Amino acid sequence: MSITSPVRTALRSTRVLSTSSKTQLINKRPVLDRKMSTSNTPNFDFPERRPSSEEKALVDDVLNLYKLNPISSAYSHYSPDAQFHDPIGLAKGLESIKAQFNSMPKIFSASETKGVKYLDNPAVKPPSVQISLSQLYTLKGSGSQKLVNSLVTFHVDPSSNLITQHDEEWDGKPNSTGDDGFFGKINEFRKSATASLVNMGADTTPADQK
Repeated sequence: MSITSPVRTALRSTRVLSTSSKTQLINKRPVLDRKMSTSNTPNFDFPERRPSSEEKALVDDVLNLYKLNPISSAYSHYSPDAQFHDPIGLAKGLESIKAQFNSMPKIFSASETKGVKYLDNPAVKPPSVQISLSQLYTLKGSGSQKLVNSLVTFHVDPSSNLITQHDEEWDGKPNSTGDDGFFGKINEFRKSATASLVNMGADTTPADQK
């Protein structure tokens, strides 16, 4: 898949950095009145709804990772064997996820959340939660910016209330996996390799523990 945005440029920068220095309980979901939303964040064909206090607390904490603030309270919501999957990376295990997000401040000078919508998707059952996220990234050096609209799903284990799978789909387009045939397997291997390169040079210590 061709990626021409600054995010791809950022990925290249991360690869260079990594290589040179050896070096991601509610049962009801009330639908939200659309008039309450003033954001241009897309709905991806799902109605918007009100979050529960538990959902909002989880999402607010985890969004610190997207805002270049990888603190321990954000990582506390993940299980030790959690996975993070986006179009350019597949991080397996919490330490690998920490490496992905802790590396972002090396690439971006700023990352601002422009909009969040909680979505009412019947396929995503509580306590899991799905949001639409609009994030504005500013690349270091050039200062170029890119607004990324993503469908983000936090798959939460009801027995532990911890995230076991964190999926980010740019523009709501599904990430390829090994189940998508030959090219899906190749792409999944490439993304795992990319995550490994990032891990080599990343400090996985939360920012508030340094």
